[in-house]
Amino acid sequence: MTVTASTVSFDSDIVVMKDDVDVNGSNNNSNQNVSPSTIKNTEPKRVKVYILENSEWKDTGTGFCMGTLTVEMKNVNNNETKSENRIVSKGDNDEEKSMVKSAYLVVNNEEIPDSLLLKSKLEGTIEYQRQEETLIVWKDVSGKDIALSFEESIGCDALCEFIVQVQRNVEPKISLVAVKTNLDGMGSVHEMIAGPVPLPSNEQQQNESTLLESLKILNENTSFDFLKNQTVEFILQNNYISTLINIFDNAEKEKLTFDILIVSNIIKTLILYNQRDIIEQLVGDDHIMGVVGILEYDTEFSTLKANHRGYLKENGPTFKEVIAFENEELKSIIKKCFRLQFLKDVVLVRFLDGHHLDLILDIIMDLEICIIEFLQADVFLDELVGLYSEESIRTHNSEEDKIRRKDGIKLLHQCVQMTVNLEKISKYAFYKALVEKGLFKVMNYAFNNETDDNIRIISTDMIITIIEHDILLIHYVQNKQNQCSTGDNKLNDSDAPESDITLLLILSKILLNDKSPGLKEQVMQALYTLLHPEEYMGDNRDLMDEGYNNDDGDDDHNMMNKLNYNVETSALGSDDKYEELHEKNALTETTTFQIKEYFKHFYQQVAPALFKPLLDPTHVLKINDFQSELLLIHLIKLLCFLCTEHDRGISRQFVLENGILNNISKLMDGNYSIQLKLAVLRCFKNIIYLDDAFYHRYMITNSLYDPVIRLLMNTLDEDNIINSSLRDFFKIIYTSCKTAEPLNSLNDDDTTLDCDTKFKKTNFILLNNHLFQKYPEELTEAKESIQLIKKLELIREAYVTNEVEEPTTELDTSDNDITSYEDKYK
Repeated sequence: MTVTASTVSFDSDIVVMKDDVDVNGSNNNSNQNVSPSTIKNTEPKRVKVYILENSEWKDTGTGFCMGTLTVEMKNVNNNETKSENRIVSKGDNDEEKSMVKSAYLVVNNEEIPDSLLLKSKLEGTIEYQRQEETLIVWKDVSGKDIALSFEESIGCDALCEFIVQVQRNVEPKISLVAVKTNLDGMGSVHEMIAGPVPLPSNEQQQNESTLLESLKILNENTSFDFLKNQTVEFILQNNYISTLINIFDNAEKEKLTFDILIVSNIIKTLILYNQRDIIEQLVGDDHIMGVVGILEYDTEFSTLKANHRGYLKENGPTFKEVIAFENEELKSIIKKCFRLQFLKDVVLVRFLDGHHLDLILDIIMDLEICIIEFLQADVFLDELVGLYSEESIRTHNSEEDKIRRKDGIKLLHQCVQMTVNLEKISKYAFYKALVEKGLFKVMNYAFNNETDDNIRIISTDMIITIIEHDILLIHYVQNKQNQCSTGDNKLNDSDAPESDITLLLILSKILLNDKSPGLKEQVMQALYTLLHPEEYMGDNRDLMDEGYNNDDGDDDHNMMNKLNYNVETSALGSDDKYEELHEKNALTETTTFQIKEYFKHFYQQVAPALFKPLLDPTHVLKINDFQSELLLIHLIKLLCFLCTEHDRGISRQFVLENGILNNISKLMDGNYSIQLKLAVLRCFKNIIYLDDAFYHRYMITNSLYDPVIRLLMNTLDEDNIINSSLRDFFKIIYTSCKTAEPLNSLNDDDTTLDCDTKFKKTNFILLNNHLFQKYPEELTEAKESIQLIKKLELIREAYVTNEVEEPTTELDTSDNDITSYEDKYK
């Protein structure tokens, strides 16, 4: 019952009542059970009493309201059922009498304290509604509508709490409902605070109609949080899931298909309650087989049945204990984790939506955290890594031991995969523990001793996962261990990148020698991550960007001068600030040193072996099989990455001194695959796009554009990716040449140029001039198919006619002499 369009108010002012309520303190103690003997009368609170007469609320006076519990003597009717609220006794006339506890809402008149304005018994199925902050409305058993308007909300809170306790302990059929206004102010919602809760039957033997009634109750009880919470408590405390499993077993034996389908829907409804305790009970040891058996049946496919139980019996969470552990609780956690994954990915894959899926994922994540924390704290990792020590491999090398080590790598990979969705600090702690315990021993065994491609692939995946999280972690742990063993806290030149270089050497060996395409892709991903400069910068990335990729040969000195200047100017007058900036300065200096040393070691120790197939021209020319071409494609892509991402001076010196561009240019001729030719062409495009004077001069001097032009002529009339990439090659030249026109008057739609148009002497202008000087016939033929070549020809003619005397772009010779490259490779 809701009071609407009425004049119920404590004051004499008229207030329009709406379908709303604000439940403040009425259910603060909703989880407390109080025996009838301990229910206390409430303190008197000032109220106005209203009675509904002729559709209007009549003010019957102001008084003080109390909730009271009384004990009354009453004759017992032989036909009357004895209640727990009655104490039966014999009177003088041997008549049976009982003491009955009764609860009342009593209002004493403010002006005449001995006079009652209201005495209403809490009985039957009365529904009390709390509306607004200070209003309680109900219809008593005689049909009279009554409203109490309290002076203060605290009085309303106290009386609502009294009603709740009476409902729980004296009159279970009454109810208290809060009526809340919607946020938009339109309409209202009802929320039950206390009242009778219908519960599903927990009988071991139930027929179709009883099961349907239980399903209906479970669905309806989701309408109010109060009903839902009481239902959840009933399910957990009364072993209701076991009852359903027993009913299902009997129905399956008797082939009662409809009963089975109802039980299946009941289980799904319980899952939709989205309660963690229910989900964990469903996957418990006593319930899991019965639950997945019930969920084999689906009302959408009533004539079909899945075989979840059969799968679990054959492929359930059987333990391959590489290292035995006695912790039974951990075993239980691992089983729960597996079963939840099975429910999520197989049994309920069509049934779960995002909201309910999130709960299962949260439970799985919590269980995985428990597993990871145990592995870190226990000696388990030490014993596991010990299997891959040189002594263990030498003394225990039977087939059983090899299988055990293979399972150990699979176990570590599963653990690493568990951490993917964990918080960063949890991942870091576990990865750090792995590296400290000796992860490299495991990796060395996987890459050097193991012959199973799958094991090597998952080992590479582990490495990628760790370095993608924190690429400096491996080096940090290794260096810390070196410092602890030597007692030296200073960073030595030889210590800087040893562990990372070891990993690079291992990955390079796999890339060069392994024949698994999938593993090569994994290794390439790891190499890209390990060789990306920005991955090493961390918190100092902004500072590093100032100096790392410049062509200035004294990057570190300049950058550190800037940092020192900032310290001196910004920290004056503040010792704490100075110390903080000084530490940051030292950290940046150390990080810079580590990065420089890391890449120095790479180009000295790793790159010569890694790029050996590109260093030997005879080896390159003999390659014509799929595996070798795939390797070359990977190496050329990696070479392009080094040229564009690494410090220009060191990477360019390695590439040019070893004649790698000369060697790979030959791959654009001959009977090689389109993919290989395309890789070389794209590498050339990326290099010229760098606009590096050394590369431009080197490629012109060594006629490296000869194979590009021959490839152009061979594919001129073809519609393929090679032709498209060649068009892009000329577009790069054209776009860069446009920027050399000082007035910026060159339009893409122009077919002619003003005779007075002048161009600066840039690398791309010189390249364009070289191409038309050396390949006039080829470009004349090609310009009919590629319109950009016509525009490039106009630019070349304008440049030759109006060449600017003073070049505005000077060659960068800060770290190498241009003539040395020319003379050496001419």
